[in-house]
Amino acid sequence: MADNSDVQVATEVFFGNCWTSATTALLAYDFVLTFPSEVTLFWKGGHLSGATLLCLLNRYITLASQVINNVSLPSSVESAFSVYIAAAVLQALQYLPWAAFSALRAYALCPDPYRWVISAGIFALSSVPIVTDLWVNLHGLSVVNDPVLGIIAITPVSASTITKLEVVTRSFLIASDLAVLCVTWFRTYETAKLSLRRLGKRSLACILLLDGTIYFLALLVLSILQMTFTLTGIGNKVDSPTSVIALLEEPLTSILISRFLIDLQKAQCKLAGSSRSVSLGEVAFQSQTSGSTGCFVGSLGAQLSCHEVDEEEDEMEHRL
Repeated sequence: MADNSDVQVATEVFFGNCWTSATTALLAYDFVLTFPSEVTLFWKGGHLSGATLLCLLNRYITLASQVINNVSLPSSVESAFSVYIAAAVLQALQYLPWAAFSALRAYALCPDPYRWVISAGIFALSSVPIVTDLWVNLHGLSVVNDPVLGIIAITPVSASTITKLEVVTRSFLIASDLAVLCVTWFRTYETAKLSLRRLGKRSLACILLLDGTIYFLALLVLSILQMTFTLTGIGNKVDSPTSVIALLEEPLTSILISRFLIDLQKAQCKLAGSSRSVSLGEVAFQSQTSGSTGCFVGSLGAQLSCHEVDEEEDEMEHRL
């Protein structure tokens, strides 16, 4: 029985390591692919906006978290304790730009009477993982040097408590993603109808509308999978009752949000460089905010507007 137990633990450790390596490789690959766009669209702009700040925080906090989770632990207990603290803080801080991204997107699209209430609610829902992750990973944390296992972290939080917190956390994230999807589709309902009728033409407005929906829908599906697998015990991590889906969810969330921000920024730059009027058959990105707030929100305030003037839109697509 002991031998079977050791084999099972070794298999689970190997399985978890494979997931970690795969997600790190995926994040690094996407980082290399999108780095030129990041430099062109965000570094060279010379203007600090919400989109720029969120894109950089989203990319580099996740990158730092992946790096620190893949480095070898130092031999001393004190140094290892500091590494565990840094890893826990970075893991939790990943959700801060993600929460701000969802809140700013909702703020930019919501009508004025409900803007602050809805965006603040979405930010609060999306920020729950910051609190729960910090508490689970740091509450009563101690690091010991085990003769067999080496340096390991020990926390007094029980497995049942972690599972309950995971379900609560994912429920809040699911509610947040659903709220952003509803706001996006409600504010772009007219565009959505036109886009679905003209999928064969694949105009820029249609592509961005569908891509934006796919991004938020993917985040929603990842949260549902994480909660489902945790409750059913499928693919749970060796040192935690939560599913290894979380190892994929966090880098993939960062990738999806980066791609969406890059798409919005590219579209905004193309329109800014066009001398034509945006009233006929073009992709109109018009922020619902004004003043200094609108400048900070930047391309996150993009509202898609698509008009049924075929000849004008065809001409625009050829020029883009």
